[in-house]
Amino acid sequence: MVSDERIKTGTTTLGMLFKGGVLLAADRRVTSYKIVSDKFTKIFDLSPNAVATVSGGAADAQLFMRIIQGELKLISLKNEREAKVKEAAMILNSMQYRGIRSMGSIVGLIIGGYDKGEGASLYDLSPDGTISLSDGFLTTGSGSIYVQGLLDDCYKPDLSEKEALDLAERAFKVAFKNDNASGGGFIAKVVTKDGIKEAERKIIKADLVKE
Repeated sequence: MVSDERIKTGTTTLGMLFKGGVLLAADRRVTSYKIVSDKFTKIFDLSPNAVATVSGGAADAQLFMRIIQGELKLISLKNEREAKVKEAAMILNSMQYRGIRSMGSIVGLIIGGYDKGEGASLYDLSPDGTISLSDGFLTTGSGSIYVQGLLDDCYKPDLSEKEALDLAERAFKVAFKNDNASGGGFIAKVVTKDGIKEAERKIIKADLVKE
């Protein structure tokens, strides 16, 4: 009998706009045949006003994050202003597209942030290299198929920061219950006019994951 053992990898990341800002969150599990770690960071500060979550190849994602942080710092020094969230998304999308075509790297990203005078914004950078602006919420990774229905039903654009965080926790509980490639708790960050803050670093134990 031929064995059909495949590398089971995955993640759950999400982003959602709320009244006055944007929330991004990601689980912490890394897998390759087995659970490698439950303490991996998949959410990064790009600049003082922008955050990204990553999915796909861990090494490629970490490299992209180091490069974009340097690029946005150069923009702020050259122009004497923080780089706009759209600028960060476009630069990362160009890196992502080249990586897919030249190296075969597969990285998906959600970017969210807050620009003075323009407010919060949220971008989906799909693993196939496309980029799109969201007016509500996004979710990516193997756990997203379980999270999507919950967000479709419960998300509202005028959520408060606390309501958005509560909904994110519910979403991760659903993902962890149904997707064994997602787990290890989650890290959530919010971006508002006051900048970036870590809103939650929570471990959700398997015996607490209930509907």
